[in-house]
Amino acid sequence: MPFNLDKFVASPSVEELDSLKKSEIVKVAKHYGIEFQPLMRKDEIKRYVLEYLVDEGVLPSTVLETAITVPTDNTFELKRLEIEMNKEIRLKEMEREREREERERERKEREMQMQKEKEREKEAREHEFRLKQTRVRGG
Repeated sequence: MPFNLDKFVASPSVEELDSLKKSEIVKVAKHYGIEFQPLMRKDEIKRYVLEYLVDEGVLPSTVLETAITVPTDNTFELKRLEIEMNKEIRLKEMEREREREERERERKEREMQMQKEKEREKEAREHEFRLKQTRVRGG
């Protein structure tokens, strides 16, 4: 059943407020002119609405005692720290991988250099051998 703001305003109740989605609670808060931050959680905005309705005498003050309270834990901060930690771990893994690739590249370069030196030595020996053969024949 779609949310009807006029119906809620005519007869507000904690039960109906509890059943609303965040977007619907935002409509209620705006209707009453309740200031809130758009990034606030649903429960926080709902708490503001309840406090307003109690202050205006629309709902009894006992609803605040039984209403869902805004969690006081640092869920968002913990999540942010977890994301940051995972990012750091990924960066360190990427750095280790880059270092490993660099070591592998350097190893291959050394092997290629050694191979070139061996080929030059072989060419030099062959050249020397041909010179000796030429001297022996011409000699």
